[in-house]
Amino acid sequence: MPPTFKYYAVDRHATWLELFFDLVFVASISVITHHLAHVHEGHLEGQQVLLYVTEFIPVWWIWASHTLYANRFDTDSRTHRVASLVIMFLMTTLSAFLGAGLLAASIRFIAYYIVIRAVLAGMYFVTGQRFPQTQPYPQTMGFTILGGAAIALLSLLFGSSWRPIIFLTGIGLEMVATARLSTDRALIPCHREHLVERVGLLSIILLGESVISLVGSLSGLDWNQLDIVAALTGFLMIGAIWWIYFDGFPLLERAKNIRYGFPLLYSHLLFLLGMGILSNLIRHAILNDLAMGEFRMLAISGMTLFYLGKQISYYLAFPSIRQILVSNTVVCIGVTIVSTFLPRPEYTLIGITLGLFFYVYSNFRWTLTKDFSDFLAEPEHSSQSLPA
Repeated sequence: MPPTFKYYAVDRHATWLELFFDLVFVASISVITHHLAHVHEGHLEGQQVLLYVTEFIPVWWIWASHTLYANRFDTDSRTHRVASLVIMFLMTTLSAFLGAGLLAASIRFIAYYIVIRAVLAGMYFVTGQRFPQTQPYPQTMGFTILGGAAIALLSLLFGSSWRPIIFLTGIGLEMVATARLSTDRALIPCHREHLVERVGLLSIILLGESVISLVGSLSGLDWNQLDIVAALTGFLMIGAIWWIYFDGFPLLERAKNIRYGFPLLYSHLLFLLGMGILSNLIRHAILNDLAMGEFRMLAISGMTLFYLGKQISYYLAFPSIRQILVSNTVVCIGVTIVSTFLPRPEYTLIGITLGLFFYVYSNFRWTLTKDFSDFLAEPEHSSQSLPA
C-alpha cells in the first residue's frame, strides 16, 4: 500500500520524529541565545547582539521551511524520516560553528546551510515525482529553495561586512516567495491544527530554556532577599508568559484568516527572538551582572518582540479584538519601559511581571469573552488519501 499524507489523518498530531526534530533545533537555538549571557565588565558587545540575530534567523528558517513541507506532505515514510534525520545531523554539526557564525566561520556556516537547503529541495522533488497530482507546487518550491541556496552561495563572494546582509536578504526573498507560492487557491491550505501545534511545541521547549537559565543562575548565590525576589519573580514571569501565549491557541487552530499559516509562522520569528532575549534577561536580573542601560535595552527589546510576535496572528485573525490587542500591547510595553528606570534589575523584573499579570487579567476580562464564531472555520480534515 503506498504511503498517504499525514495531512488527511484523523486527529492529526505532531509525530515523534517532529518532536525529536524540535529538540535538535532548540539545542542549536540554546547555543545562539547564550551569546547574550556573556558580559564583559558589565557590558554586552555589539558583536554579541549581531551574532544572536544573524545566527538565529537562518536556523529558524530551516526549522520553519521544513515544518511547512511536513505540514502538507509528511508521509512518515522511511524516505521522509531519513531526509529529516540528515537535516538534524547537519544541524547538530552546524552548531559547532555557532558562536562564530556569519562573522568568523561564514564559509563553513553557509556551506552547511546550503547542503541543508538542498536536502529540503530534494524532499519536494521526490514528493512531486511520487505524487504527480501535487504538481506543480513541489517542483516550484524545490527550485525556489535552490534559488535561496544560490543567493547564500553568492554571498561568499562578498567581504565580511556585506556577506551577512546578502545572506539574510536571500532568506527574506525566499520567505516572500514561499508565502506567495503557498497561498495559491488551487493548493490545499495548511493544516492549521498541526501548524499551531508545531509552533506551540517549539515555543514551549524554548520557554523551557528560560527555566534552565533561571535554574543555572541560582547556583552559587548568597540567597539574600533580592535573590529570592528575583528568583520568584523570574518564575512568575515565565508562568505568565506561558499563560498569555497558550490561552488563545484553540482559537488559532480554527481561525479562517490564517488559512495558509504565514501570519502565525512568520510572526513567531519575532516571538522566539524575544523569548531568547527574555531568558537572558532573567539570568542577568538574578546575577546583577549587567549595566542598567544595557539591561534596559534587553528588557524593552525582548518584551516588545514577545508582544508583537504573539499579537500579530490574533490581530490579523480576529478583527473584532484589534482595539483591545493594541491597547493591551501599548500598556504592557509602556509598563516595561517605565519599569526599566527603576534603580535595580530585580525591581525592573517585578514591574515587567506586573505588566504580564495585567495582560492575563485583560485577556480573561475583555478578550476571551468575545464571540469569535464569525472568524472560526469548521474542521476541514478527514481520513483519506490525497485526491487524484
